[in-house]
Amino acid sequence: MNRLLATLATSAVLTVAGATGAVAQGAAPAADALESSPAPGVCVTGYRGVVVNEICAVVSGDQVTFYGQTTPGSVGWTARTVPYRMTASVVGGAALGTITPTVLVDHSSTPVGRISGTVPCGSSATATLETTAWGWPPATATITVAAGC
Repeated sequence: MNRLLATLATSAVLTVAGATGAVAQGAAPAADALESSPAPGVCVTGYRGVVVNEICAVVSGDQVTFYGQTTPGSVGWTARTVPYRMTASVVGGAALGTITPTVLVDHSSTPVGRISGTVPCGSSATATLETTAWGWPPATATITVAAGC
């Protein structure tokens, strides 16, 4: 019964987050970078310029998975490699991880990476995806979610 209440509470938190600007999208359930297997989650979109970055979160009890994806900012985009930095941590606590992939961004949505971890009950986790290409305007997306246990 407590697990059901925790699931309902998590759903309520994610619904409120969606109502304040996050867009429900797909998310990937595992911890390796550059794989795509969509599952329900909450997403936040960053700067809409050279590239559009999106970071998503899937919460299941005390487990959280963040994943990032990017899309070209214009139809005239020429496929190229783009460097990224993705970080995740417990708010006010331990780091969940940092990855710095360089990915080939073509003409569609491209997975950037994934970080998973355990979040203490009653805590929140945050993650940021940013483009680190020198000379480009910042393209950053940040999301914060609560553990649902």
